[in-house]
Formats: sequence, structure tokens, C-alpha cells
Amino acid sequence: MSTTQTATAPPDLSLDAPTRRATSLWVKVRPVYPFLVVMGLWQLAAMQAGGNYGLLFPTVDQIAVRAWELVTGPLMRALAANPNLPLLDYFYYLGQSPILWHTLATAWRLPLAFALGALVGVPIGILMGRYAFWESFFVPLLAVLLPIPALAWTPMAILWFGLGDLTVIIIIAFASFLPVAMAVWTGVKTVNPVWIRAAQSMNASKMTIFRTVVLPGSLPMIMGGMRLGLARAWRAGVGAEAFAGIRWGLSAGIFNAQEFLDIAFMMVAIAVLGLFGYALEKTLFQPIESRTVIRWGMMEAIGAQNKKA
Repeated sequence: MSTTQTATAPPDLSLDAPTRRATSLWVKVRPVYPFLVVMGLWQLAAMQAGGNYGLLFPTVDQIAVRAWELVTGPLMRALAANPNLPLLDYFYYLGQSPILWHTLATAWRLPLAFALGALVGVPIGILMGRYAFWESFFVPLLAVLLPIPALAWTPMAILWFGLGDLTVIIIIAFASFLPVAMAVWTGVKTVNPVWIRAAQSMNASKMTIFRTVVLPGSLPMIMGGMRLGLARAWRAGVGAEAFAGIRWGLSAGIFNAQEFLDIAFMMVAIAVLGLFGYALEKTLFQPIESRTVIRWGMMEAIGAQNKKA
């Protein structure tokens, strides 16, 4: 009786070897899942509403039709007037879509204001975490300002800076600055002191310690603060766009649609806000995390659980 032994190649233990994981169906549909849940609940509410309440709860198909009208309305009216419309005019009239102009206005205003708030919040948070004087100076101020809603400052900002984009940008930047600064301060303060003493024992300079130990060690908290700052910027932007007297912006469009009871437009604008926030998360935070926090193993180093869906 002969036995046949099959030789198997040893596994590749190289750190540079690519790791491939099968993408499950849940991971593929997960970005759409929140929208499906909201649409399902809304459709149930619309089916139950009757009489005058039915006007306040348009069905999902009515919302989809309204979204199509908002995107292609100018083009359809131009085609009705001139069926032989030149090809270039198609793009021109598509560019006149009102929901497109609302989206573009928010798309430049909110990221710019958030970036300004983060550019101020990160250095102040680092100063608070590294120097006792700045910590004692800024922490009481931030502790008082952080619980105050940014919307409460909007009327005064309008009086100081007038109506327009400047007021909206200042309110959003101020709203996002507070959680970013607090998160950076917490992250710098909670870096493992053993890592710092190990670097000091090797005669590393203060700048080297900050660049190779403090900054990577505090990066998980910094990224969390960035996410909180972006969420707070969204909330501040909704109120600021509504009260600052601007014409274009998703939030401004929502409040303007209230006068005409255009619930379908409101739902379309809210959906675009959600998609825009999700796109910022995917294009801004996740690539940075994958190239820094996850690649360096900082989540496991601070005791976090490495769980992936």
C-alpha cells in the first residue's frame, strides 16, 4: 500500500504580500442600506396617511418623479419649445438644474468652512496637549463654548458680517473647530508615555518624538474629532444657510420649499445631503485612515478591537 504525499508550498509570510479578502454581499450593499430603510419607512407612512396628511407624505415614486423633474426640468422645457435642440445645448440646460446649483453651492461652502475650522483646531489642540500654559488657557474657553449650539451664534454673526456666504462659512468653521480642537487635545494627552520615554532614551529630539510618536499615537482620536467636527458642521450649515439670506444651498432650498409645501423637494435635498456626507466620508477620512491609522496598527496599539464587517 503506497502513500502519496503532496508537497504544499509554505505560506508567504512577507509583510509586503497583498492580502485579499472576499467581499461579502453585505459589504457591497451596506452604503445603500440606510437609504433603503428610510425609503421603506417613509413609504409605509405615506401609505397610511390620508386626506390632507397625504399631501405631507408623498410616496417614494412621487419623490423620484420630483427628483427627475429637478434634474431634467430645464432640458424638458427647452425640448418642448425646440425639439431639434443642438447637442451642446443639452449640457447647457442640464446645467440649469436647480438641485444641481443647490448642491454645488453647498459642495464648495461646507468643505471650505470645515477645512478652515480644522486648520485652526488642530494646531490649538496640539498646543493644549503639549504645553500646560496653553492647556490652562484654552480648555476653560472650549468647555464653555462647546455646549452652545452654533445656531445660537447665527443672529449675531448676521449682524456682524451681514447676509451672505461669509456668515455661513464663519458659523460652520466655528462649529467644526470646537470638537476638532478638543479631540486633538485629548489624543495628544493620552499618548502612551512608555512610547515617549522609549524615544527619549534613544536621544530623540522633541520634534522627532512629536513626528514619530505623538502624532501617530494621537491620530485615532484626531480622526474621531474630525468626524465629529464634520457632523457638527452639517448641523450648523443647515441653520446658517436658512437664516443667512442666501439663495443657493441645499439647506436654503429646503427652507424655501417649506413655503410651497414642496415635501418632495425637501426629501430630494435631504437625500442629496446624505449622499454628499457619505461621499466626504469615503473620499476624505477613509483613505487617510487606511494609509495611516490602520496601516500603522494604531487602533490595536491603543486597545481597540480590530473588527471588520
